[in-house]
Order: sequence, then structure tokens, then C-alpha cells
Amino acid sequence: MVQLRRRPKGTTEAVKQIVKKVKEKEPAAEEEKRECAWIDPYYLIPTGSTLLNCALSDHYQGGYQIGSVVNTIGDSGTGKTLLALNSLAEMTLFKRFDDYRFIFDDVEAALAGNIEFMFGRSVADRIELTNRSSTIQDFYINLLKAIKDGQPFVYILDSMDALTSKEEQGRATKMVNARKKEEETGEKVKEAGSWKTEKPKITSEILRVTAREIKDKEAFVNIISQTRDNLGWGFSDKTRSGGKALKFYCCHEMWVSSTKPLKKLNERIGSNSKIQVSKNKLTFKRRTVEIPIYDNYGIDDIGSCVDYLVAEKIWKKTKQTIKAVHFNWEGNRDTIIKRIERGLREQELTQIVGRTWGNKEDLLKIDRKRRYK
Repeated sequence: MVQLRRRPKGTTEAVKQIVKKVKEKEPAAEEEKRECAWIDPYYLIPTGSTLLNCALSDHYQGGYQIGSVVNTIGDSGTGKTLLALNSLAEMTLFKRFDDYRFIFDDVEAALAGNIEFMFGRSVADRIELTNRSSTIQDFYINLLKAIKDGQPFVYILDSMDALTSKEEQGRATKMVNARKKEEETGEKVKEAGSWKTEKPKITSEILRVTAREIKDKEAFVNIISQTRDNLGWGFSDKTRSGGKALKFYCCHEMWVSSTKPLKKLNERIGSNSKIQVSKNKLTFKRRTVEIPIYDNYGIDDIGSCVDYLVAEKIWKKTKQTIKAVHFNWEGNRDTIIKRIERGLREQELTQIVGRTWGNKEDLLKIDRKRRYK
């Protein structure tokens, strides 16, 4: 464990310390000496984004904890589904995930893209699209079936908001019958009221019953939610459906929003997505990262890493020219990205970002005597 350091007096001094530590190219073993060394990357699921991995776990190689539930919340078109699919693609690159089932519960019936083109043949061959839930009760049964099957799995629910309930379906049937009776008899039929709380209650039951088994099976569940305008009390203008149980049981809660569209030839081809980790049971930190997500490509991990190193002043940028000091390269953003891809230097890039992130986290630690040893 590294010794605690005093926080620099100013931002300029903090930046100088980060630059100095990264330029020294400390060995990878140094990273394991940090306080996050207890997090074994073997038990982390990669997200497809180095920055998001760091924000979730302080480790550049993986973000989501195996055996946990996460809730990904965001507006339409912010890249929530692509984030989930990117994690599946990353898992196919590691042998330890070879026996995992990839279950995609397409409640919205909206997954129509070319999976093989964007995420590879391995994902296209392994992804299971047959268990499509309609009601919250269907989701409960499908999740229990996956658990009882005994094989480790990733379960992506897209989305919680698209699920109805048997009670809602029953109310809809009664409403149609009442309207039909009115038309036939001319008499007003009074409809029974309801608090319509079945969905939050069943969601709470699902997570309460399955949370331990998800952990024991070393499974992973990603529940995608749509944002809703918060019309009641609260400090945020956005909320999501499903009740409080989702927040209570989730290891990670992430809010995804678009900061600006990405365009080419005046056409939108993606967006810069800001991901705010608002709950983190793994590191207890709340961090925010911004990554570009393209409609026909997914997460631009290299681009986001280059942008991060420039923003942290590890790589200097003068006008449009970036000095990638670790590779002894100079060029604009696109040139640097293509040279990294052609030279197969992606792994080195992620390690540089991981060290930079760790160095900054060291500077953010409270310089106090530990209360407990």
C-alpha cells in the first residue's frame, strides 16, 4: 500500500505531479501496490471502455464486478444498449468467460442492427435473443430459469420501462370491456382505481430473491432503464421507474447522457456520452467520464483514451497537433488514433491511462492517519 501524500496546494502543482509520475513510466507492478490492489481483475467484467472501467473499479482492465447487478439509466439514444453489447464483445476476448451464456432480453423488440458487423462473430453466435419478456413476471421467471440452469451467464434486460405486468394487462382488458358496455347500453361504467404499484413490488421481490444466487453463480445482470422527468420532490430533474429496490440492490448505478452529437458530412453518426457513476459499492467513489459512442461502431475506446490524456495534460496539444510522448509521435487526433491501431499499441495506451488514473486517485486521497489498521 502506498503512503498517503499531501494534496497539492493548487491545480497546476497537481497536474505537474501527475505528468512527472506517468513520464517516469513506473512498472505495471507499481499499480498493484495501490489500495485498489485487492480488486482482482480476474473477477471484473470489462465494459469496453478503459475510462469507464477505471470509474467503476479503479482498474483499467475491468469495471463490473462478477456476481452483481447494475442499473444503466439514460435518455433515448445515449448509447445504453451499445454499452451493454460492448461488454459482451469484450468478454469474448477472454478465455475465462468462454462458458458464459449471453442472454439479451429484448423487451423493446428494437434490437435490429448487424450484431456480427459491430461486435464480431463470437457475440453473434453466442447471444440468446429467444427469452423475450413481456411482463415483470416473465422477467422473474426467465431470470430464475437462467439461475437454475447452473451455467454462468450475463443477463441484459432492455429495458425495465418496456415491461408491463399481468395486473396492467388485466386493467387494460377491463377498460376495453367497460368501454364496449358503455357503447352497447349507454350507461357509464365506473372503473376501479388502483395504485399501480405491482411493478416496483415485484422488482423488489426479484432482486431480494435472486441477489445471492447471482453472486454465487458468478453471473452478471445489467438492467437498462429509461429516464423519466421527476415531477415529485427531489434534487434531480430526472428519475427512473422500478422503485427504490433497483438502487438498493445494484452494485453500480450509472446515468448516461449525451453532451454533443458526433457528425460527419453534416450527418449525426454518434454522440459523446457522459456517464455518471452515482452509486459504487466496489470503490465507494462517484466518478464521471465522457466517451464517444458511434452508431455503427460502438465505443471509441482509443479516441476517449487520447482525449483523456490530452485533458489531463499528459500529452500536450498545440492547436490541432498532439504530442504522444510515450510513443514519440506527433500528429492530429485522427493520425494518432490510426497509428495506435496500425501499430497494435492499444494495450500500451490503456496501461498509460490506467497509471494516469491511479496517480490522480492517489492525489485525491485524504492525507490523514488511518483510524483502523
